[in-house]
Amino acid sequence: MTDTRIEPTRSVPPTLLCVVLLAAMSLPAAADSEIAALRRATAPFHSIDVAFNAGWTTDITGCLEAPEGGMGHHFANLDVLFDAEVDPLRPETLLYEPRKDGSLRLVAVEYVIPEDFLPRSAEAPVLFGQEFHFNEDFGVWALHVWAWRHNPYGMFEDWNPRVSCEFAS
Repeated sequence: MTDTRIEPTRSVPPTLLCVVLLAAMSLPAAADSEIAALRRATAPFHSIDVAFNAGWTTDITGCLEAPEGGMGHHFANLDVLFDAEVDPLRPETLLYEPRKDGSLRLVAVEYVIPEDFLPRSAEAPVLFGQEFHFNEDFGVWALHVWAWRHNPYGMFEDWNPRVSCEFAS
């Protein structure tokens, strides 16, 4: 029997491996500029009063937290939620984390497509180069973007271990 193992001829330097991994993890340039535009569009909503006046008035979830992290309160703009469109600059929900002093901190946005507009059997929509996932509990396609609070799990993950409902009332 012939030995068919392939032996490496040289190793990859650790610094090169880190550069390659970081490059693979970073967003494409187009997505970076789209996220920057999203941040510019939602920056005024650091003030919950401004968000309310602009239509994000309905807390559709209460404060959400799970063992893997939190999301906070999801304030929806019902006109945007039920317009059957996804606009990168007008997310359906703004996510706020409650603070100790009772105020709310803008941490993320979520794009939502109700199943009535796009059945779960459809191909997943894509935004910022990321596929939405179907949320069985709420019957919606969803995509979180942690534009305002770093998420060590990743910018587009559902839960953020740095977000808590500890001070929710």
